[in-house]
Amino acid sequence: MALPSWPAVNSRPQKSGFQIQKRFLDPIATDMEGGNTRERPRPGDNVGTVVQTISLTNAEHDVFVAWVRDTLNNGSGRFTAPVWLGSAYVTKTCKFAKGGKPSYVPTSSQRIAATMTLMVFDL
Repeated sequence: MALPSWPAVNSRPQKSGFQIQKRFLDPIATDMEGGNTRERPRPGDNVGTVVQTISLTNAEHDVFVAWVRDTLNNGSGRFTAPVWLGSAYVTKTCKFAKGGKPSYVPTSSQRIAATMTLMVFDL
């Protein structure tokens, strides 16, 4: 089954609202009897976290909200999106992080800022 793609709206994050929080998940840590801690990766740990804010027009906002609600089942599904990695956009599989679904704040009468936390696979 093909994943839905980012809708036909702006995908460029604002510089002030963009941050790669993690490049991968934290490793599993096991405390050993000798006092040392053993850390090891798990399969599937190549999931990073990106926080971004995108400026949308009112029309783009309406399209984006409908896409999140209808196509992603209230933001619970995976999708593909162009993700800024600091030097270029790369299309990656993403999902809204738990507690990171888009929040919307009007910035003017014609623009709305959408802030979200994305889980980005194979970051």
